[in-house]
Amino acid sequence: MEIRLVNQEDLADLKEIWRRSFGDPDSYIDFYFETRDWLSETAVLLEDGKAVSMLTMIPVDMIDEEGGKCSAVMLYAIATHPDYQRRGFADRLIEFSNQHLLSKRIAVTLLVPASEELFGFYTKSGYRDGFYVREAALSRRDIDNLPGEHRPCRFVPIKPMEYNAMRRKLLEGWPYLSYRDDEVAFQKQSAMMFGADLYGIVVGNAAGCAYAERISEEEVIVKELLIPEQFLIPAVKRIAELLPAEKYMVRTPAYAGEALGGRIRHFGMLRANRTDGSGAAVDTCFPIRKSYIGIAYD
Repeated sequence: MEIRLVNQEDLADLKEIWRRSFGDPDSYIDFYFETRDWLSETAVLLEDGKAVSMLTMIPVDMIDEEGGKCSAVMLYAIATHPDYQRRGFADRLIEFSNQHLLSKRIAVTLLVPASEELFGFYTKSGYRDGFYVREAALSRRDIDNLPGEHRPCRFVPIKPMEYNAMRRKLLEGWPYLSYRDDEVAFQKQSAMMFGADLYGIVVGNAAGCAYAERISEEEVIVKELLIPEQFLIPAVKRIAELLPAEKYMVRTPAYAGEALGGRIRHFGMLRANRTDGSGAAVDTCFPIRKSYIGIAYD
């Protein structure tokens, strides 16, 4: 067994792991590896010279309530080829990645489990609940029946840098995860592949932003909706007009979105390693229920 960072020769194995683990079409898998600097951000575990387990390390910043910044990494696309599962390979790869990042003085990693069952799995690797989100599952009828007077609401596709600047402004004063502009650019391309976009929102004198994807003709997911609370319902109604469907999943920060109902659930997990300099634990005392990931590559 060998664990290391990837090289170009691993690409075919990575695509096969992705295909067998996540079931995405080849068009999306090709898009992912063609548009990302995957050589600098992927680690693999090899068995008999073949890459059989992988994960991606995405640089992010954790922003606290006062605007302080802590460099971190989101672990993403953690997957093991089905023929090699239940052998602890993902655990070993996660540990390798945390130690590799710690050697670069990045002491915090986080991840978004793909299912409720995986929260327990990642707890065994040293992760704890760190981020919550509000999710509202709404039918088109539910949205049409939301209370409140009609207010003109305009959605405009915007550039990644504009979206990111708006996002940071709207989240100011709350603890949240901040992304590089190139990561938001990737999300825009992904959203457009799935029939939607990154949007700027204008309601009266207020501004907001939203990131949506179309799952199917019947279902749309709004992965991020940020707008002052009093303009939330007009924004959701405009989404339903812009992206017609029968079902909508709308995500907001856990501290927002009460008018939509839904539920608050744990969404992301956090692990703080020990610095290789002082040996002191990194302070990760973010208010868990208020800390927000948002865009999560799911």
